[in-house]
Amino acid sequence: MPMWPTADSPALDRVVAAHREATGVEATHAADAPATWLLMGEHVDYAGGVVLVGQAAQRVAVAFSPRQDDLIRVTRHVPGADADTDEISTGAIAERAAGQQSGIDARGRTTTPPAPEGGLAARLAGIVWTMIHRQLLSRDTAGLDVTVVDDIPAGAGLGANASLEAAFALALQGDAEDIDDAPMRARLAEVCAQSAEMFSEVPPLRARHTTALRGVADAVSVIDYADGSVTHAPHPLSAGVSFVAVAVPGHEVDEAELIRERREFLDNACHAFGAESLRLLPDAPQRVLEWLRAVHKVHGTENQPTADQAAGWLSFHEAETRRAQQLGRALRSRRIEDIWPLLAESEVALTGQYGLTGATELVQLCNARGALGARAASAGTSAAVIAGVDKRHTDNFTADLSADGLLVVELGVGGVATLRR
Repeated sequence: MPMWPTADSPALDRVVAAHREATGVEATHAADAPATWLLMGEHVDYAGGVVLVGQAAQRVAVAFSPRQDDLIRVTRHVPGADADTDEISTGAIAERAAGQQSGIDARGRTTTPPAPEGGLAARLAGIVWTMIHRQLLSRDTAGLDVTVVDDIPAGAGLGANASLEAAFALALQGDAEDIDDAPMRARLAEVCAQSAEMFSEVPPLRARHTTALRGVADAVSVIDYADGSVTHAPHPLSAGVSFVAVAVPGHEVDEAELIRERREFLDNACHAFGAESLRLLPDAPQRVLEWLRAVHKVHGTENQPTADQAAGWLSFHEAETRRAQQLGRALRSRRIEDIWPLLAESEVALTGQYGLTGATELVQLCNARGALGARAASAGTSAAVIAGVDKRHTDNFTADLSADGLLVVELGVGGVATLRR
């Protein structure tokens, strides 16, 4: 399979032209956002951990204009394929939102709503619904025609959906005077994450939205969910290392249910202790396991993890956060050689302690082909890997893997989400 192609013109220019051609009107606003790639920590944000995320050169762009009815109609263009269209009414999205609200069962316990149905139009309509209820859009907002030009390859673990949501949220706030200020960008990232929790079939990683909207092109975002801080570390590219996404075409991983199971456990534990996150709870592993054993005695083990499972998850959260902190320090002090053992440890822990499907065989292949190190791009949701390669050997590395029939994407350097002025 050849390398993922580089676009001849910016996605933002193409989406404006495509929207005009499809609807006959100029877009009210348009925006684009970069793909994001995970260096470490994607499953610890929910526990208040640390996540390291980079921006990639591939981008997705969105343009919209109002309709006279209540439909959110979305047309997406991707390289090498026909455009696909999806739509949903604002009434239907309101019904889905109502179905995502928690309740109380006969024993006084909080019930968990069903998994969101998802879908392209539903994800973007969910952004509109969430913004209205966060007082960022008028309640008179009706239907929209939305056009998407997506240069981010699906299945490569590059957060295409999160980038799309970030770009759309930015476009919807195109009239805001403070659109480039950090507080507004942080609020939009929160909106995207909240909406994705309710309307996306895949549990979101908040750090992707944050990085797309608040990241820096030549740096890695270091996001600490204990205090919500966003800082930046030097990009490994400056040390002669390039990063590449590698995926098996057509091979999908869908462990959304397993991820939600772990998040529900964390939610219940935080609620039991009145803590915002377990990282803010002193002696969390021991206290949470004692609480879980008490729950088993009182309510039984149905719909609850075993003590051994929970101990593994809690141990992973602590160890992964510690690894992410070490990795951040290594980047800041330019100790690039320290990255690779940490990535290897993280890969083993994801598939062992945390029990999600990684990409062990693909990691081994990348290492055999000369990668300095590799790790699952997004364990549980993608079969792809992110590999670090010496810049001097990148061409040979990518050529060999392409010849093996794999999808190879050079990530390059991205840039923060932008609004077309």
